[in-house]
Formats: sequence, structure tokens, C-alpha cells
Amino acid sequence: MAALAYLLLPVTGLVSYLMGTTARTRFHGLQAILLGLLWAVALYAAALGPAVAVQLAFAAGAFLWLGFLIVTAFGRNPRFPVIGGRLERLAAARIRDVPRSTSGT
Repeated sequence: MAALAYLLLPVTGLVSYLMGTTARTRFHGLQAILLGLLWAVALYAAALGPAVAVQLAFAAGAFLWLGFLIVTAFGRNPRFPVIGGRLERLAAARIRDVPRSTSGT
């Protein structure tokens, strides 16, 4: 389920984060949102330079996107180097804060 977060960046990431019931699904949802936003910013920034910069930014983003999608599908948890730990804590904290109904309604 977590790998589906990377399917259509960042839309499926947002859905996974908001609807996910496990910390792993929510974590990958946050990462998918971040990856989608960073990829778009990189493409726009590269557009200010030569055409080859756009091609390189697209190729790098596609490589990261496919890598995260495939590795997550095989049960691993790739994460961004600097912010990955914070995203994991944020995803786990939100799960604990959700009140659970005991009345069955």
C-alpha cells in the first residue's frame, strides 16, 4: 500500500498521508508529496538554463521516482537523507494522536 503513494506525485502522496492507517503508509505519503514538489521546482529552475538542464532534472527526478516506487514495493523504506527522520516522526506522531472510538459508532 505504501508504494502506491508514489504512483501519481504528489496527489497519491497526499491521499496516502491523509487516509493511511499505518505510520509506514503515511511516511511514504509525506515523502511522495515532497518528491513531487521538489521535482517540479527543479524542473522550473532548470528551465532558466539551457535545454540540457531540463533534461537532466527530468532524468534525475524520474530516476528517484522509479527508485522510491520500486524499492518501497519490495518492502524497503528508502528515505531522504536529511529530512527523512523528521518525516518518519511526523507520520508516526499523527497515528498516535488520532482518537479511537470505543462505542462502536
